[in-house]
Amino acid sequence: MTMERTREAAPTLRVARWSVPWAWVVFAFALGTGLLMGFVVFRVQSLVDQNTDPYFFGDMGKSIADGNGFEGFGSLITRRAPLYPIVIGGVYAVFGDHQKLIVLLHVLMFSGTCVLAYDMGRRLFNHRTGVIAGFVCALHPMLLRYIPNLHLETQLTLLITLTAWLTIRFYERPTVAAGALVGLASGAAALTKAVALLYPALFVAGIILACRAARRRGEQRPTPWKPILAIFVVMGCLILPWTARNYRSSGHFVLISSGTSDAFLRGFIFTETDYITLRRPPYTDAENASNAYFEALAEAEGTVWERDDYETDQILNKEAKRRLFAEPGPVLRKSVIGVFTFWYQLTSLKNSLLALVLALGAWFFAVIGWRQARREQRPAWLLMLPVLYLNLVLALLLALGRYSVPILPALIVMSAFGVDTLLDRRAARRA
Repeated sequence: MTMERTREAAPTLRVARWSVPWAWVVFAFALGTGLLMGFVVFRVQSLVDQNTDPYFFGDMGKSIADGNGFEGFGSLITRRAPLYPIVIGGVYAVFGDHQKLIVLLHVLMFSGTCVLAYDMGRRLFNHRTGVIAGFVCALHPMLLRYIPNLHLETQLTLLITLTAWLTIRFYERPTVAAGALVGLASGAAALTKAVALLYPALFVAGIILACRAARRRGEQRPTPWKPILAIFVVMGCLILPWTARNYRSSGHFVLISSGTSDAFLRGFIFTETDYITLRRPPYTDAENASNAYFEALAEAEGTVWERDDYETDQILNKEAKRRLFAEPGPVLRKSVIGVFTFWYQLTSLKNSLLALVLALGAWFFAVIGWRQARREQRPAWLLMLPVLYLNLVLALLLALGRYSVPILPALIVMSAFGVDTLLDRRAARRA
């Protein structure tokens, strides 16, 4: 498939753009900002908690490196997906138990994400858009923030951005190999955080609709069924071994991880007025209130919360189903609020305001870019689909500000095209 273009690429970079290896420039710049954040800035800042391993991913990695697998972390590893601790365990097994190596790995992942943002902008729009997107990603505080910690956000951001980049390549040339790569990246993203699981199905629906729309315009564009099948086959081959492991460990079918109902129920508390206005800190007070709620549910069932992963998940599933059908109004309320908290709800008012300002700025330019892309018949939906998917799915569940990080590169590319559009308009007025 070829993308229609009705506007020449922005001329601002002139001839130099063909001689400068911009992908390497973006990579080097991101490497510098990532190293600075990972090894200097984080140590002297006071805006965020300096606990580098709040979710015990490092401990899980050590257990894997020692040959003990996930022993001691629950039959379903307590709502976690496996790939991030497996990556940590692999690094520890080869190089030894040194957390700084994981920070360095995060820097490389972050730099790769910035290069992918650059190339998405270049492919979908023009060279200047790509350069703007790459450099903005390399400087974005939300993307830099998770480099120094053992949080899965940096890995998930790379994999979701890689998936978006591969879907653009698939759109351009839908081969079986391209489909297999989309399935591989999507499967890895889902094994990092299960919320990514359904995105390939949404992307495929978009491809089918795009092909039908093209045929209505008189274009020869058949639906690429074999490449589409390759997406799901490869994705299934990647995920099902972990599903089998879960069955052996718990005796029950759990595709990737438990925790959907946990997130859904926490969402009721995190969207209370005191927490969405940051009058009370959500990451401590709302978290403690949620845990107390779950402990009471388990006690009512005659057991102890988190004594057994599967048992706890079933108790929460029962409560989630009850509230979903008995309380449609509160479910709708928390979901609508979650659309917005997804972009700003962090640990403190100061951090949340910064995230909100950055999100509003990104959306302002993204809307300009989206409108221009539609006029030029560019497939900007390939960028906006993952953004809206993650936003809306997590709004239904639990939508915290850090959960928006994985789709920021795609949104930034769309925003960069908005900036490019405004620069072109300014140049046209001056001419």
